[in-house]
Amino acid sequence: MAVILERGMEVDVPHWIDIIENEDFEQYLAGIVAKSEGKDNMEDKETLKAEVKKLNARAMEARMALHDLSEELPAGLETVMDVAQKTVIAFQSLDAARKKLAAATS
Repeated sequence: MAVILERGMEVDVPHWIDIIENEDFEQYLAGIVAKSEGKDNMEDKETLKAEVKKLNARAMEARMALHDLSEELPAGLETVMDVAQKTVIAFQSLDAARKKLAAATS
């Protein structure tokens, strides 16, 4: 039995592949796919955890900036809306990332 590759090369396939029952081979492949999906899922969870951690730090920085600005009022009154909007966006991003992580872990 030979397999023709894309570049026109012919490679002999080992004879033991002919012996494998289709059912056994399908189970073997299903196991490999399941392992790789589990690995990808773990990587996705770790990526999401890192994202949540990063967004949490940004949200805390924005909160502190808003807090510091509020202590200095009425000085800086013209920047309150900008800082508040950035804080809202930071917390919305954090909330969305937490929901994504919760969905991935369940």
